[in-house]
Amino acid sequence: MKLVIIVPDGLCDIRYPALDNLSPVEYANTPALDNLVRRGQVGLVRTMYDGLPLGSLVGFLGLLGYDPRAYFPLGRSIFEARALGLKLAPGDVALRCNIVRASKEGRLVDFTAGHISDDSARKYLAECLLPANVELHHDLSYRNVLIFRDCPWSVSDLELVEPHDNVGSSIDQCLPRYRGQRFEPLAELMLASRRNGLMLWPWAASRMRKFPRLRLDTYVVTALSFLYGLTEMLGGQALIPAGATGFLGSDLSSKVKALSQALAEVDLAIVHCNAPDEEAHVNNLYGKVQAIEDIDRQVVRPLLAHLENAAEPCRILICPDHYTCCYDGKHHSNPVPYVVTGHGITASHSFSTYSEAEISNTKAQVLESYRLVTTLRQ
Repeated sequence: MKLVIIVPDGLCDIRYPALDNLSPVEYANTPALDNLVRRGQVGLVRTMYDGLPLGSLVGFLGLLGYDPRAYFPLGRSIFEARALGLKLAPGDVALRCNIVRASKEGRLVDFTAGHISDDSARKYLAECLLPANVELHHDLSYRNVLIFRDCPWSVSDLELVEPHDNVGSSIDQCLPRYRGQRFEPLAELMLASRRNGLMLWPWAASRMRKFPRLRLDTYVVTALSFLYGLTEMLGGQALIPAGATGFLGSDLSSKVKALSQALAEVDLAIVHCNAPDEEAHVNNLYGKVQAIEDIDRQVVRPLLAHLENAAEPCRILICPDHYTCCYDGKHHSNPVPYVVTGHGITASHSFSTYSEAEISNTKAQVLESYRLVTTLRQ
């Protein structure tokens, strides 16, 4: 049984008066998703876990079959380094490092620096002065990888603030801490990097570690380097197609084409679509609606058509990795609704659209994320 998973990152949200008291996905025009819901089965899955960061790394570890609680503390930076071809020794510490925008008054005002262009990012990074044992490597737009070579820190004792959850906060209150005290090596790097409203913001620290291999032949199509690197490190295959950015306007058709071509050779195929999460983080209700409609038209519809002509038994699962709410721009821990259709699936509900509130109000058992794929391939 082949399984295709569409992951609309941060899809789930609450209802808003500005959207006629509907959530963004309820408000959006999604005929393909509605068709999938009517034909499929729905349920709830726990993707976030108490004591772990609320984010895509926890969500994807679970969807790939790993109990996330067994692998933390862990940051996505080691996977981004892998995607960039950077070698990490056991003594090295890698960090995700955003370029952010800071106000003159000392507040974080934009965790993406206005989705800074690659050219502008590289120009800014070239002006940043770094200690001798520190490297800074550009990834995409505001995303970078910061590496401290031969570093004695205990990663579990580092307290790093995620920028996307702290827009509007005082920078002084968000500076890194180590064993309860302000951590000067990172704090000084951040403060020294402030220039023309831009600033470096390190977070998600991690050291290299070993993981058991994926149990299934897995192929992941994404725009995010951390997911690319994670998949490869676990023994799967991954692709970032040309034109895939993770933002509004990303070339989603290139993702579907790549996944369709690889499907015959794998057991599990995942297409990740990041734009709903990005739009929610900047509180853009209508941008999130547009991102959802783009996914419906450019991803869900063609993959449903591909399912109709599949030569082998196949199912399609739509499962967000977490909630990202526009009202506060943050991730939330609620179990997410999923919908699955395909071989051997018959509808067992009266829903005609994907609705977080309606599906969450059912008596459905909440599945653990790391058991979801095994359950749905039976």
